[in-house]
Amino acid sequence: MVILPFFELPVRYRMQSEDRRFENSELGEARLLLEKAVAAYNEKQTEDFVTFMTENPASDWAQTDLYIELDRYYRQYIPFMNERGNRCVWMNLFCRPIGDWKAHRVQAEGGGVCFFSIGLNLDTGKRFDFIVNDKK
Repeated sequence: MVILPFFELPVRYRMQSEDRRFENSELGEARLLLEKAVAAYNEKQTEDFVTFMTENPASDWAQTDLYIELDRYYRQYIPFMNERGNRCVWMNLFCRPIGDWKAHRVQAEGGGVCFFSIGLNLDTGKRFDFIVNDKK
């Protein structure tokens, strides 16, 4: 896990926000919101998997190919303050280290559930832009 500077934040967030310090106490808040979002995602994936396998019984897909298992992921956190003054953090998660990931935001195309990002509003407890492999 690494906390990256504000300038590594994707431009679409940077344009209407400002830099802020990420407090150690916020790690727990962010982790709980992330776990909740991933649990909801995995539940939906289960439903989709059952439907897919019913329609394609000869498929060799395994349910684990579709799940996010958080313990497998490297994490990049970029804190910011949104236009309403809420404490937010954008998280980038990936299964294997890529390039200088401790200094620069990782960008990847492809890779299934091995790459995802999510925005968390720590003040409202809401998530936004949960994107798995560049797909909302």
